[in-house]
Amino acid sequence: MTRLHSRGRWQHPDGMPDIDSAATELALPQVGLPHCAAILAAGKPLRITAFGSSTTEGIGASSPESSYVGVMHRNLLRWIPEVLVSNRGIGGNNAIDLHDRLDAVIADKPDLVLFQTGSNDPPQGVELARFEELTRRDLARLRGETHADIVLIDQQLCRQLEDCPAFPPFLASLHRIGEETGVPVFPRYRLMQSWTEMPGLDRDTLSPDGLHMGDQGYALLGAALSGWLQTGLTARS
Repeated sequence: MTRLHSRGRWQHPDGMPDIDSAATELALPQVGLPHCAAILAAGKPLRITAFGSSTTEGIGASSPESSYVGVMHRNLLRWIPEVLVSNRGIGGNNAIDLHDRLDAVIADKPDLVLFQTGSNDPPQGVELARFEELTRRDLARLRGETHADIVLIDQQLCRQLEDCPAFPPFLASLHRIGEETGVPVFPRYRLMQSWTEMPGLDRDTLSPDGLHMGDQGYALLGAALSGWLQTGLTARS
């Protein structure tokens, strides 16, 4: 397991003092990114496609720069000379919509695909078996046609999903798919639970409208994800 220290400071949008997240510590699964490591070793730009729904699009953030993708990109540029990010997030997408858009992701010729999924399917009534089938097919196609490293990003901690009876099986399913296919899953849900233990943070602060993350949640997510990716790119076998 990787022990991740999520560190960062940001200004609360309503003008409250900075909040220090240095106390957060959570064991995360190991991540291996062999294709990305080879690209960096060859001195080539790292191409990342962020693929998903509203979290990826950045709905709820005050600006694109404040989204998780924007925060992650800035953090990666601190130690990688050139990182090219394509944001293919569309709010409201479920597994069926994502499946229909996969051609665009493949056309990006990415070295790394961040595949965020599973938040809209439960409230929209997508059957669990259909979600699993399409997600597995999409992962297989991405592997076969791009040879990219792939990371799944699981669901957010928020009021609307917590109140949806169909939600828990989808969260468990995404982790099961990752384990069975060998695709690492970035545990956003579990991380958000740990962040609510920080002073001044709770579920509704992280997802102010009950569904979408706000600037604070995105800042934590982008910092944590970029730090996790760095451990995968710098790990020695």
